Amino acid sequence: MTKNLADFEQYAVQHSDGRWLYHLPIPREHRSARRISVLADGKPMSELPGTQGLWWSSDQPAHQITARFRLGRKVVGYRLRDLSARSERFPEQLPVDRWHERTRTDHGEVLLELYESVTEEQPEQEYVYGTDFKVLGGAEPPSPGGPAWVAELPYTLTERPEYRHLFPGYLAGLHEVLTAQIRALPHVEYCHTARRGEPVGLKVTIKVPFHQPVSRWQPNIGANGRVLKSGRHVPVTVRHTLHLPVRDEVPGSDYASALATWHELLEFWTGVVGEANVRACNTCDGTGHVLDVDDAARCRS
Repeated sequence: MTKNLADFEQYAVQHSDGRWLYHLPIPREHRSARRISVLADGKPMSELPGTQGLWWSSDQPAHQITARFRLGRKVVGYRLRDLSARSERFPEQLPVDRWHERTRTDHGEVLLELYESVTEEQPEQEYVYGTDFKVLGGAEPPSPGGPAWVAELPYTLTERPEYRHLFPGYLAGLHEVLTAQIRALPHVEYCHTARRGEPVGLKVTIKVPFHQPVSRWQPNIGANGRVLKSGRHVPVTVRHTLHLPVRDEVPGSDYASALATWHELLEFWTGVVGEANVRACNTCDGTGHVLDVDDAARCRS
């Protein structure tokens, strides 16, 4: 069952930057109307970008929030398009109730052809969102398209998903995002979630070239599967495997803190893979790698 806004307690979110944020959805009785203003104690409020008109902010805590709605034009009757068609059966004017009655008994398509609707502007309507707001501390709601936030809401807020970003929970799906970023790095051959029997996290396979390029002859294969004399030299690479012990879920005391950790983890683990993109050592046949230190190449096994 859908509840009215009046059935819910109203909350104000006190942002750390000093703003006050309010969740103000369109009331059910005004869903066909256009909201033309939102006022906090008579002063215009600012709509938060990317929230589809659901969240608004003010510089001061609001004692009363009101909105004005402009309704669409209302049909007040119907009139003949061509007065020459006027008759006892088809009068010049039809009131709304008579119109609906006639469309049920007569041929509706005939009436639609003969008559046009008569509309008039409706007066603007005011809606009061609340006068007593309970204060919650936190930040702006998640932006669309970001990682999903799973919150541990208090029982009193289980039916209020608009406030879930203010409570403890976790962001899900780090593996998918991190995998996509790692696959875009140079020399990465594979990156996927570890399989059964492997260390938990992500498994990354990198193919790196030698410090001094090494190649081998690779013959071409004919249509009948026979090895041909023609071919080409292909670079020889060394394969390294990394196991990244990263969880798919990122917990936090609220959405903002978890999102900050989320970005830190992405930066850290892509950096780990990036540092592994080193050149293989020719002297030790690729078991070590080469670092550039003071413009001199040194091998580290």
